[in-house]
Formats: sequence, structure tokens, C-alpha cells
Amino acid sequence: MHRRLGALAIALVAVACSAKKPIIPPEKLLAEGEEAFHDEACELGVERYMALLDQHPFDSRAEEAELKIAQSHYLAGRYAEAIAAFGDFERMHPTSSELPSVEYNLGMAYLAQATTTDRDQQAHTNALTYFRNLVDRFPASPWAEKARLRVRECREALAKHEASIAAYYLKMKNLKAAEARFRGLLVEYPETDATAEALYAFAQAYAARDEGEGATLALATLARHHPDGPLGRDAQKRLTDANVSLDGDDPLQLLVGRLDRMREQADRQKLPTTVSAYPDIGGPDGRVR
Repeated sequence: MHRRLGALAIALVAVACSAKKPIIPPEKLLAEGEEAFHDEACELGVERYMALLDQHPFDSRAEEAELKIAQSHYLAGRYAEAIAAFGDFERMHPTSSELPSVEYNLGMAYLAQATTTDRDQQAHTNALTYFRNLVDRFPASPWAEKARLRVRECREALAKHEASIAAYYLKMKNLKAAEARFRGLLVEYPETDATAEALYAFAQAYAARDEGEGATLALATLARHHPDGPLGRDAQKRLTDANVSLDGDDPLQLLVGRLDRMREQADRQKLPTTVSAYPDIGGPDGRVR
């Protein structure tokens, strides 16, 4: 009997406590969340928005609160939480008009976690995926133009990573490994500044090996695909001085073909220790082959 009375008393206390828990109107919670959001009091903002979702899950402003939670995490630098929250929003609201901004913010959350080009580039790869998705799915959105610039930024970072590895192998005199990375740059990132720098470096390396064809093709590719940059202009001058014409097939494709042919040569493992100036480049008629 005493046990039953004790359990009943506990239950009554619990009911009384729960009855005292205030239900805050959604307008008040949203206003407090907005104020905290604009004051960059991100934790308070998330708390208010979460309270709105808990107390009023079917309110018409619940979708806005979910988006603001994700944005608050991003502004606070909690990028993993932001990615999770933006991802949840995207899955729960697949037809929302906010999806372009969500895709952009997902990309930016990954981009914010990117490190230097000598480290793992998965963050840049993930960011690039979201920026490309945005451009492909919402090409007319105002966010798409921003995403196009971010695509270029991510591609440049990924190309720099590959170029740094190629440069390392060149330094270690392992031309075979260097050329494998170089080929990847030419195929995947031909328009980047990192590829332009790699073309110039490999032109010098081929010149040091007395490989006139390789030096010519590297310079011709640089001049054709990066004509407005300082390295491209210098390459053009060198080719002109050597009476080499850029008419004919795309030298980039010719260079890739040469790399494929050179892949099995045993001497690609080492570079000579002596370094010379550019040799005479081009064929007998001065044309790129």
C-alpha cells in the first residue's frame, strides 16, 4: 500500500512539473532566434530554433528554423554540424526554393575545412561536387555564378596538389612518376595556372635531357592554352625565336600521346644532373609535330 502511494506521489509531482513547463509561442521563439542569428550568438540561435521545432513541429515556419539551424552552425565554424544540418534539410525538403543556397553552403562548409595543397584534398573534392551540382541543377540561380567561381577555385587547388607531387618526383629524378602526374594535369586540369607552371617546368626538364620534341610540345601547349599568362607569352617568344609554328593539331593532345609512348622507356626513372638552356626546338621545318 505504501509503495502504491509513493508511486502515485511521484507521478503527481512529475505531472505538476511538466505542467509548469512553458509553451512559448512560435512567433516569440522565431524572433529570439532571428535576433541571436543576426547578433552572431549562434548557440542561442540554435537553441531558440530547436525549441520552435520541439514545441511547434508543424508550424509553417519550421522549415525556416531548420535552415537557420544549419546556417548558425556554419557561422559558428561548426562545419561538420553544418554539413549534417544542411544535408538533413536537403533530404527533408527536396523541392524547397532554398536548395541552391543549401548546395552552395554545403560546398562552402567543405571548402572551409580545406588545408594546404600538400595535404589530403578530399575537402576540395567534396566542395567541388556540391558547386558543380549547383551549376548543373540550378544554372539560372544567382547562386550558380558564385558556384562557377568556386569550381575554378577548387580545380586550381586540386591541380596545385597534383603539380606539387609531379614537381617532387622531378626533383627526385623519377621522371616516370612525374610524367604520370603531369599527364593527369593535362587531361583533368588543362586550364589551370598550376598546369601552366607544370608545362614550363617540364619544358625545362625535357630541355635538360636533350628531348627537343618534349620541350617543343610543352612550350607549344603552354602558348596555345595559356596565351595571356606570363609563362604562355614567354613560351610563345621562345617558339617564335626558334621559328616554330603553332599551326596544326592541338599540341596538348600530341604531348599526351608522347607521354603515353614514353611510359615504358627504362630511362624515364632518372634525369641527368646537368642542366642546360633550351636546345634548338622544333623539327626541320620549324613546325610542332
